[in-house]
Amino acid sequence: MQMNSPSTPRKLYVELATLCNLRCAMCVKHSAGWECAEALMDRRAFEALAPVFPHLDTLNLNGVGESMLHPELSGFIAHARSHVPDRCSIGFQSNGMLLTSTMAAQLIGAGLDRICFSVDSPDPDQLGRFRAGSELDRVGRAFGLMREAAARPGSRPLTLGAQTVVNAQTHAALPDMVAWCAERDAEFVIVSHVLPYNAADVAQSMYVSVSRRCLDFYREWQKVFHAEDLDVSHSYQAFYAVFRTPKQQRQVDIILAMKEEAQRMGLQFSLPNVMNVDFAAMERVRQSFARAEEVAGKLGIRLDLPEIAAREPRECPFVADESLFVACDGALTPCYFLWHSYSAWSGGGEIRVHQRAFGRVPEDDPLEVWRKEAFERFRTEALKEEYARCGDCSVAPCDHVQGTTPFEKDCYGQGVPCGICPWSGGGFACLQ
Repeated sequence: MQMNSPSTPRKLYVELATLCNLRCAMCVKHSAGWECAEALMDRRAFEALAPVFPHLDTLNLNGVGESMLHPELSGFIAHARSHVPDRCSIGFQSNGMLLTSTMAAQLIGAGLDRICFSVDSPDPDQLGRFRAGSELDRVGRAFGLMREAAARPGSRPLTLGAQTVVNAQTHAALPDMVAWCAERDAEFVIVSHVLPYNAADVAQSMYVSVSRRCLDFYREWQKVFHAEDLDVSHSYQAFYAVFRTPKQQRQVDIILAMKEEAQRMGLQFSLPNVMNVDFAAMERVRQSFARAEEVAGKLGIRLDLPEIAAREPRECPFVADESLFVACDGALTPCYFLWHSYSAWSGGGEIRVHQRAFGRVPEDDPLEVWRKEAFERFRTEALKEEYARCGDCSVAPCDHVQGTTPFEKDCYGQGVPCGICPWSGGGFACLQ
């Protein structure tokens, strides 16, 4: 895969605030490894991004915090609008709690043409449990305020949408959530799995980091076990038995044949990993997604669903779209995964993610940073997709990617940590 224009980014993600007015249970700020200060972006840092503005298709003004807390939000939008091409969409994601009719008019007047509100459940009590401080009625009112402001003569057309984070308790309500958003004139709904930022939340995530091709491979071999009246869950006992029965020996023979076929296919396959997958839970999520798609189709709303299991081939939606991320402190980073330093639980254990900054505004010219050899090499390696598949590996997370020290290379010798990144597998999404 070749980048269309390696010399300039097309999408810019600018984190205006790490402050937030809510206390969401799934927020990265609760991570044990979170190292970011509570702050607002300095105007000098924002204005230093001016060399990038003329090349953009998309400008997203949000990050970990709530963008509406920034007192210069409308001014930043107006400044950017005067420098970006007319085709460029300027938007951000918000919890909607701070929006007023005056602010909505200011945002539209400044040139905002896309906004996305966070709605995780159509049930007020459930929403309050996962987004402490969020009120469903006020989120609904925010949709109306933006539509009303955008209806004024001379305004740019507004694209209005929602994002929801599904977990073990909320995925079944997704069809009702989609209908709730459609009733409030939302045009799209972005769905993401919850990313566990601490061990207690691992059970809430319905995303399976094992790849679909490994799961499909396993399901085919399950038929072989069943045909010979063998229980694949007894594989450990059979493999490590000192004196095997004929039935145990047959089980071992099948396991070895399965391993040989995986090697012939070039498949990184871990029997322990796939044996731990809850296929019944996966099917329940699939059914919830299917019902939500049916509702969205009937109501004419675009529904962007995540993968339930890691996709193959992998793809970084950020590097593929030539994106540049700017942290609140001005750090210039390549993607959502490496935007900050934090801890997350992936592949059965904790990983420490270290921010990958290639420069910083206002000290550095963002285009010069983008064109640095190290930054270009990072993007090229990410697009080549020759990195390890940590979700398919029985020893992950290993020392290469666990992050006890800053990442250098994975077990394949690649200098990008994309193998452990949950976004490359398609399970996580944001406003893009």
